[in-house]
Amino acid sequence: MPSYKTHVSINLFLGLPLTLVALKHTVQVEPTEIACFSAAFIYGTIFLHPDLDLARNIRLFSLKGLLTLPFRPYSYLFRHRGISHIPIIGTLSRILWLIFFFYFIFTCLNWAMPNVIEYNGVYIAFALAGVAAADLIHVLLDKIT
Repeated sequence: MPSYKTHVSINLFLGLPLTLVALKHTVQVEPTEIACFSAAFIYGTIFLHPDLDLARNIRLFSLKGLLTLPFRPYSYLFRHRGISHIPIIGTLSRILWLIFFFYFIFTCLNWAMPNVIEYNGVYIAFALAGVAAADLIHVLLDKIT
C-alpha cells in the first residue's frame, strides 16, 4: 500500500495534469471552473482522501491532527479500505460527513448555514468532480500496488 506522500505526489504531479488535459479536451470549461476543479482536486488529495478512515491514528496535537479532527468519529465508524475506498460513494460519505459536522457546529453556535448551492451550482459540481477524481486516482493506486 502506498504511503501518504506517494499518494500525494502521484496525484498532484501526474494525476492532476492528466485530469486537467482530459477535462479541457472533453468539456467546454471556463478558467474559473478549471480553478475550482483544481483546488478541489488538491484539497481532496491532501485533506479529504479515502484514508481518513485512519484519522484516529494521527496524533491529535499536530497540524494534520487538527485538520483531521472532524473525521476522528468517522474513522471509528468506517473500517479502512471499506466504504471510504469505493469511488463516488466514499467521496460522498466524506463530504456528507463534513457537511453534517459543520451543520452540528453551526447549530450549537446558533448560526445559520450559508446557502451556497443556490448561487454556485456549477462550481459545486466542478468541486465534487475534482474531489472524486482525486479519490479515484487514490483508489486505483491502492489497487495496483
